[in-house]
Amino acid sequence: MSDYRVKITIRNERILKLIEDKGFVSVKSFADTYGLAYQQLGELIAGKVKPFTDKGKMVLVCEKLLEILDATLEDCFTERQLQGFNKRSFEIKVKENELRQIVNPTKNQEQKLIEQQAKNKIRYAIEMGLKPREAAMLKMKFGFDDGHEHTLEEIAKIFSVSRERVRQIITKAQRKMQHPHIMRQILQTGADEVFNIKNLPSHLKRVKQEDDEKLNDYMDPDDFLDLCHLKNTNKLN
Repeated sequence: MSDYRVKITIRNERILKLIEDKGFVSVKSFADTYGLAYQQLGELIAGKVKPFTDKGKMVLVCEKLLEILDATLEDCFTERQLQGFNKRSFEIKVKENELRQIVNPTKNQEQKLIEQQAKNKIRYAIEMGLKPREAAMLKMKFGFDDGHEHTLEEIAKIFSVSRERVRQIITKAQRKMQHPHIMRQILQTGADEVFNIKNLPSHLKRVKQEDDEKLNDYMDPDDFLDLCHLKNTNKLN
């Protein structure tokens, strides 16, 4: 379930940046200052008007813009932008955390790294606590490998079993994952904070409370990963 519907409107960032660098806070004030037709300039920036006509002649507003900005065509347009856009706005549905990532791209990269680290540790916990097929199905169900949450039907086709059989295996795997030892490994990744999970199930709350009270008695997540590596190495030997 998505939380927001976001409308994305295409605008040429290269041109806008050059205009801002000249000290203008809006395209309108820039157009008024230099006597440019605001509507035509706006359409050029939005990609509605292409820099060249079908006969290959540069449109007047683009010619004047390049002269005022003292910029080349390559400074202002990518190869794709030179072709213009038939559709210039799009709507997408996003979740709360996805919206935060969109409005703060720098934090987005940091958040992605933190989330990936947490996912890697959860993946190890899943692989250590379950049989290979159980682990594979559970990871596919929740998108731990490729970021895509697969349906029961999709998983069933991949493993050549019925949808009901997939449901049974995943249900059993989830029960196994509720073992206190496995839950501790997952909670120690900080996944509940990384993924902003505010309402933990009762059995997770109980384990988390016990860990908060006796934190030093449990295995460090990095030690747990070393153990995972050792176990996998032993399997190969």
